[in-house]
Amino acid sequence: MRWRLLNELADRIGIYAASRLSAQLPGLIFRGQRSGDTGLNAHLETVEEYPKMGKVVGLQIRSDEDKNVERTARGYVCRGEMLHFAYWLQHSLPVILMVYERERDRLVWEAVSAETIEISGAQWKLLVPYDQAYGVETGARIADLPCYSPYLARLALDRPWMQLIEAGRGILLEMDEWLNQPSVRGNLRLSVMTEDNSARELVFEWPFQTDPDMPHVFRLPSLFPWAHIEPDQAFYRERLRDDRKVEGLSPWTVEAGEIARFRLRLALNELGRAFLVTEQFLRRGEFPAAERARDFGQEYERGIKFQLYKGQG
Repeated sequence: MRWRLLNELADRIGIYAASRLSAQLPGLIFRGQRSGDTGLNAHLETVEEYPKMGKVVGLQIRSDEDKNVERTARGYVCRGEMLHFAYWLQHSLPVILMVYERERDRLVWEAVSAETIEISGAQWKLLVPYDQAYGVETGARIADLPCYSPYLARLALDRPWMQLIEAGRGILLEMDEWLNQPSVRGNLRLSVMTEDNSARELVFEWPFQTDPDMPHVFRLPSLFPWAHIEPDQAFYRERLRDDRKVEGLSPWTVEAGEIARFRLRLALNELGRAFLVTEQFLRRGEFPAAERARDFGQEYERGIKFQLYKGQG
């Protein structure tokens, strides 16, 4: 039990280091993954000039102090359960395994594929070479990794948010925008509400890029194509002291004519609902049960095949 806790602590240090080192690299955005995911603890997005789309990959980050990481002559050999390997190969995003070298304060990495992973009994092993360091050229290397359409990858990355909304959890989106300072970078705050919607349970930062002369509110539909976005009506009515419904994505206040503050709510739109159904089928072969007619006709139902099927029911 103790070694498992030490492994988790060492890997957590690696995740923090990956976030810190990514912030120093142009064209790369690091996003930590919510806990509970199987085998992925972060995502990395390569950023191209808007409106071009970048590319998203899933990350599994370990430390050279992890007991499941072995130092060899060519690189680090990482091992794990077959559950992770099957999950990675079936994922709609490319997956990269990184190892953090604490003494050298650097990351080395390797793409996960059927060609790079070896099966050994009930485990897999992957060699992460010393000479493949995480740096300025990594973005171009990632861009060459095979994956689904970047649009499908975008939806796959946001799947946890869609699942939370489908489960009835409230998602708040808050944004502050400097109106008189053109910038290509913006930042959102996403909050997951408690089941009774009385308090925030988790808060996440959501960095994004846009054109310097584009108001941030016009970027929201492309950031959340799966969501219907609307003002938090109860909050706006309280702050504005107006019982009328707020129309459009307007800020609830503009401070000193400089900072516009928004508080919005996300709900699944038609695309989001359709993606969750499609994703269930793509990942697990699950599909909605077809409506079964009650009467197929007497001649059809007298057939042997129908009688056998009916008997199995």
